[in-house]
Amino acid sequence: MIHYSTSIYPPNIKWEIKTEPVYRLLNKVEYINNFFETGEIMVSCFSKFKEYKDEMQGDKDEGEALAWYMDSQGNVEAVKYASGINAFILSTAKTLNDRVKSDFKAKGAIKINNSTLFGYELCKQLPFVSSGVEGVCDYTDSRVRHINTDLSRKDKSGIFDFRNDSDYSRMILQQSTKGFELFNKLKKYSHQEEYRFIWFSENQITDSIKITCPNAIKYCEKIVF
Repeated sequence: MIHYSTSIYPPNIKWEIKTEPVYRLLNKVEYINNFFETGEIMVSCFSKFKEYKDEMQGDKDEGEALAWYMDSQGNVEAVKYASGINAFILSTAKTLNDRVKSDFKAKGAIKINNSTLFGYELCKQLPFVSSGVEGVCDYTDSRVRHINTDLSRKDKSGIFDFRNDSDYSRMILQQSTKGFELFNKLKKYSHQEEYRFIWFSENQITDSIKITCPNAIKYCEKIVF
């Protein structure tokens, strides 16, 4: 069945996007049944990802990156930073190949037919969340990123410097990296074809949370292997 995401734009133009399903793989049929009975689902975070001992399930460097810039005189500025400390995260896959099933010891999956409306419903059940983002992960050789930033721009504290931990410097860094680190993964994970949901909270997130979201069920189908 083909699924569409629909929006209405002024002046009353209906626009539809053909959507592709994504899959939340789970290692117990019980978890799948719980979701389709009550809407119960576990949402995680980068801190938990770093704790997983299985390399294919976790990543100790999730959300971290190194950004660098070279000015016209050849001077290099660089900063190692972390992002997503205030984010709830749900990992799904765009494929159900044998390798990804094995990585997660999957017994089945929640097939999410409309990712945007599914994510929106979960957003309403997560504490202190007012925004979010979803999309495919980017698989690269490293977490190093070259950015273009005008280092001559100034704020009240002086010239912008990666090493300056001011609100202005953090804002420029965020604008320049465009959330690269939130979706960046190394190529060794590329067979997983991860599609990631990220919800931003007002608070720092250090643990997983179990929520109940029955309104999300209608966007999903049950798959048991």
